[in-house]
Amino acid sequence: MTVDKLQAAGTVRGVFFSLGTTPDIDDPKFDCAKAVIDLFDQATTTAHVAIYSLTEPQIVDSIIAAHERGVDVAILADATESKSSNQATLISKLTQAGVDVRLAVRQKALMHNKVGIFDGKTICTGSFNWTNNAERHNDENLLVVDGLDVAADYEKYIFQRILQNEVLIRATEWELES
Repeated sequence: MTVDKLQAAGTVRGVFFSLGTTPDIDDPKFDCAKAVIDLFDQATTTAHVAIYSLTEPQIVDSIIAAHERGVDVAILADATESKSSNQATLISKLTQAGVDVRLAVRQKALMHNKVGIFDGKTICTGSFNWTNNAERHNDENLLVVDGLDVAADYEKYIFQRILQNEVLIRATEWELES
């Protein structure tokens, strides 16, 4: 029996690590948060995100800046995690800036993704939650890959699947404060 697999070809652009826990690496070129911010700064057309936890203010600011430059930014976040006060505050900041934030409320499983898809050609993924705590206190990683195939697979099997099957509510319609 053969197993079909996705043919997601791409080129690794970079590997990044949480600076607070990775021994001997306190160099910004390895910084997960900086890598995510750089991807938003470089985006020209689209930035689609499926994220479990988003509490890093500098990442949120880079999302808003991309939106203000005309990048079509869409964020899918876990509804339960979005009730935490830190995340609720930053989601409110995003929605007030006009960023499309939707919450996964019909999940069959915990929406634990940490994925960004930029301009339909670059993805970032890994264990890295987009939080200051992840950057400074957790042992996490982030992989950035360039490739139309891999970006298309992430768009279809992560972002669009969640958007079409698990997201029923915009963040502006949800009571975020718990």
